[in-house]
Amino acid sequence: MKKKTIRYSLIMLIFLISAFSCDSCEDDIDWNKLPAETHEGNNNIGCYVNGNLWAAYNNKSPFMSPDIWAALTKDDNNMILLIGTERRDTETSLSFVVMNPRENEKLSIQEVGFNLLKDEACNGYYQNIGSIFITKLDTIKNIVSGRFSFTLKCKDSTSVVNVTDGRFDISLFKEY
Repeated sequence: MKKKTIRYSLIMLIFLISAFSCDSCEDDIDWNKLPAETHEGNNNIGCYVNGNLWAAYNNKSPFMSPDIWAALTKDDNNMILLIGTERRDTETSLSFVVMNPRENEKLSIQEVGFNLLKDEACNGYYQNIGSIFITKLDTIKNIVSGRFSFTLKCKDSTSVVNVTDGRFDISLFKEY
C-alpha cells in the first residue's frame, strides 16, 4: 500500500511540475511584437495580418502535440517543405507548402492553408500566392528559418487579406 501511495505521489508531482513549468515558459513571450528573426530552431512564427500582429510559439509541454512544425519530404525528384502552425487559444492556424526549398532565394509558396480571421469567406486553401525567402535550411542541425508574405483574395468575397513581415524559425523534421 505504501509503495502505491509513493508511486501515485511521484506521478502527481511530475505532472504538476510539467504543468507549472509550461506556464512559466510563456512568461518570457512578448505577445505585442513579432518574434525575433533567429536561425536556431526556436519554434516560433509571426506576421501581420491586415496590420494586426499574429504570432505563435511552440508549447513546451511533453503531453501536447507541437503547435509549430516543419517537415522536409521527397516526392519523385522534388523536395517539399511543409510548415504548419496553430494557436489553440485563438483557434487560428497557418500552413505552407514550398517545392524544392533553397536558401537565400525568393521562392513561390505553392499552397497556403489560411485560418487567421473570423471571416469564413477568407479561410481555406490558396494556391500559388505569395513568396518565401528561406534564410537558413540546415538539414544537419534540422533548422529552417525565413521570411514570408502574401496577399489573398477571399473566396466568395471582395475582401483582400495582406500578410506581411512574416518570419519563422522552426526545428525541422526530415521524412526521407
